[in-house]
Amino acid sequence: MKKQRLFIAFTGAVVLALLTVGYDARSAPGDLYLPQAEEGTILKFSPDGTKSMFASGLDQPGGVAFDRAGNLFVSVGPGQFRDITKITPGGEMTVFATGISIPGGLAFDGVGNLYVTFSTGDTGSIWKFTPDGAKSLFGSYHGFESGSPIALAFNAAGDLYATIPPGPFDFDGGIIRYTPDGTGSTFSLVGGAGLAFDTGGNLYAAVNDEILKFAPLDAGNPSVFASGFQGSPYALAFDSAGSLFVGEILPDQTSSIEKVSPDGTKTLFVSGLSPLSSLAFEPVTEKLRNISARGLVGTGDDVLIGGFIVGGNALANSAVLVRAIGPSLSQAGATNALADPTLELHNSSGALIASNDDWQDTQGDQISATGLAPTDPNESAIYATLPAGNYTAVVRGAGDTTGTALVEIYSLQ
Repeated sequence: MKKQRLFIAFTGAVVLALLTVGYDARSAPGDLYLPQAEEGTILKFSPDGTKSMFASGLDQPGGVAFDRAGNLFVSVGPGQFRDITKITPGGEMTVFATGISIPGGLAFDGVGNLYVTFSTGDTGSIWKFTPDGAKSLFGSYHGFESGSPIALAFNAAGDLYATIPPGPFDFDGGIIRYTPDGTGSTFSLVGGAGLAFDTGGNLYAAVNDEILKFAPLDAGNPSVFASGFQGSPYALAFDSAGSLFVGEILPDQTSSIEKVSPDGTKTLFVSGLSPLSSLAFEPVTEKLRNISARGLVGTGDDVLIGGFIVGGNALANSAVLVRAIGPSLSQAGATNALADPTLELHNSSGALIASNDDWQDTQGDQISATGLAPTDPNESAIYATLPAGNYTAVVRGAGDTTGTALVEIYSLQ
């Protein structure tokens, strides 16, 4: 069993803990997987570009996505109604779901639910599958007149983004944002093919012959991250080092994959492929432990800070619930409990991911569904799905109030 280390440090009242998480020795984190529909295969490429066959005998494989256990899910089949096949790390295949109308993009949320786009006429919708295969309609959105979603990607807050490709009558496509309850809205009026988030929360979209970069929640001013491709960028995926892999379809109907470094430099990773529709990196199967610390919250810089590191290789998101507890500490015998704690969650660069004062105000239903909702309405909580990296939870008192508080990080896996 290989080991990774997870380090967490709290300041205010200082508590240090060093934990370990493990993963299956057979896994190869960082390997890139891609379907080849014409050959009925799934190819695997190591980080140095070495190619091997992972699976064969599949009927026109399309969308691919990994769950956190390292199982690869693939849409397969000709015609309108198709299946989802599950392939274990050892290569064992089973049918996970059947009868899906033209499935496109696949994506997993932080707690292991699979989301699959499907088409019903000219309306695109999304199915949600629990880990045991139970199916429900997650969301349908009628804000666009043409096309169905073809790619999916989750942000850290658990919002699901779907891209609509350009269509007839000068339709430029678009990007839909779904909140965790399935409510859809228009995020952008430009769309295309692949979608992917980096660890900083920026959204990347393949649009025409460019890769556009959208800052978190800012659809109005995308920047051009990469351009000058030989063909049409279609599939996107980030590796653990922050490089974006772009699958493009060339004019001769073959495909290649370009590796784009964080500074936008492009290098050819592999060429001579059959047309491909999606890319997926194999994740490390890792798990954050539940950790907490109590301390005195003052004013100014005298706040309670919980710094934690999610281990892994940035290829799988870890669903967590961060809580700031104050009033209910009185029931446990604590004196001078902070009456109204507020909570902030920051990434490694210090950028704010989310904030909360009273937990029922923003993600109330989602937090309640975890079974870990605070018992007092004045306490704070944030649900987030986080890739590997460094994070900081900051607890303050509303209105510069002071007192004793508890900061907690829970794994929801």
